[in-house]
Amino acid sequence: MADEFDIYKYIEGLTGFVFDKTVIERIALDRGVSEVTSYDSLTQRDKDLLLADLLYTAYCSPNMMANHTHQHGSYSKTVGSQTINRDELYQIFMGIYRRYGEDELLDGIAGRVKWIDEGKFF
Repeated sequence: MADEFDIYKYIEGLTGFVFDKTVIERIALDRGVSEVTSYDSLTQRDKDLLLADLLYTAYCSPNMMANHTHQHGSYSKTVGSQTINRDELYQIFMGIYRRYGEDELLDGIAGRVKWIDEGKFF
């Protein structure tokens, strides 16, 4: 008998990045899939946008995520540090958001740093 479908485990498995449980829960709530109990209930749009949300979250994180260890009694699990390639992440999540018309709010994030013409101030 197969295990019952867990939307949070599904979302965790969409990328190789490790996210805090609260991040996974927030994305599920924001996308309205927190109560989904069957894989078949997810549309392709749901699956794609959940992936995009995870990649966007990684994109907004530091370039390198530190390693961390979970330990309980004699059980221990260590996750190594993760390096983020922002350009690749941007291309993937923006492609998905554009496909579903959800890119309007994110169009300006690639150019977050702007040079100021100091001559205007002197």
